[in-house]
Amino acid sequence: MKFNIIRSKFIEGLKAVQNVVNSKASLPVLQNVLLESEGKVLRMTTTDLDISIVCEVECETEEPGKTTLPVKLLFNSISCADEGVIGIEVNEEEKAKIRAGSANFKLTGLSEVNFPRLPSDETSYEYSVSQTVLKEMLRKTAYAASQDDTRRTLKGVLMSFRSNKLTMVATDGRRLALVENEMEVPVDAEKDIILPPKTVQELQRSLGSEGDIKVMVQNTQVRFTLGNISIFSKLVDDTYPNYKQVIPQSFAQSIVIDRQLFVNALERASVMSMDEAHSTKLRFSNGTLTVSAAASDIGEAKDEVPIKYSGDEIEAMFNPTYIMQCLNAIDDDEISIEINNGQSPAAIKCSVAFIYVIMPLRTN
Repeated sequence: MKFNIIRSKFIEGLKAVQNVVNSKASLPVLQNVLLESEGKVLRMTTTDLDISIVCEVECETEEPGKTTLPVKLLFNSISCADEGVIGIEVNEEEKAKIRAGSANFKLTGLSEVNFPRLPSDETSYEYSVSQTVLKEMLRKTAYAASQDDTRRTLKGVLMSFRSNKLTMVATDGRRLALVENEMEVPVDAEKDIILPPKTVQELQRSLGSEGDIKVMVQNTQVRFTLGNISIFSKLVDDTYPNYKQVIPQSFAQSIVIDRQLFVNALERASVMSMDEAHSTKLRFSNGTLTVSAAASDIGEAKDEVPIKYSGDEIEAMFNPTYIMQCLNAIDDDEISIEINNGQSPAAIKCSVAFIYVIMPLRTN
């Protein structure tokens, strides 16, 4: 195997694929990148058995072939080389010689024979979504997914292709983020899938600002293709909870507030929020929101924010981090808080098809 490649293109491809590699992988070959050189294409593949990433970049092949090399060492070697043409030659013993300007490196690889095969390309359902749209939908929801390893389903993010909409949902049982985007979904292509957290992270890292991403779904697998990158992933094999029953059908009061002023007040008050009682009190009164937090025997913090509200006074306790994560995922200058009372779920809404439902904390 022998090929030449521009350093910047090689770096681009290695950056795209290296993040799924686990340095503590049980099989040594899983710490490697599969390199396949033929004609004018170098195909790079990495996997942790649950998720695989493939990236194709331009190269000049002198002798076609396949091998696997330690991806971290390869990336570090290429990163410290000068810009220019990189030459790689691999012999029958999987030993690679790398020429990069005045620098030379030697790496020992493993045969590609033991590298896991990618899933087949059999597709049951196929969709096309704007990369910008999908990236924004993930930004508005992924933070609300559970971090609890015992709640495998809730650690994932739901993608629901139904009723000519893509709906994305994430929840940890204490808050729920939902966003919708209109798209064409034939009735016979309606489908729900649950993306594992690592797949969500890779999508957020890979998605760009131009072009579409193809989503190809099989029974237990999904493939995302964007430009020269393909992400293959197992799906969470479970049914997502009925999130619709968590969302209140109506609210008694709607309160409009400046988003950034709200974030600032929460940040000031949360200084006093202790880990064992991470809570902030919100008191909505005529024209004013009072944000306060107290720590026993230490101190308290209080701030006021003007609001558009003229109803009865409502007081509720919330986890301030949960609110700030939502507000930081919204771009609007103003948001609305919909609420019935201090003991029932509240909702945050903005100008797009988004809703964030949050449970209040119980008070003694």
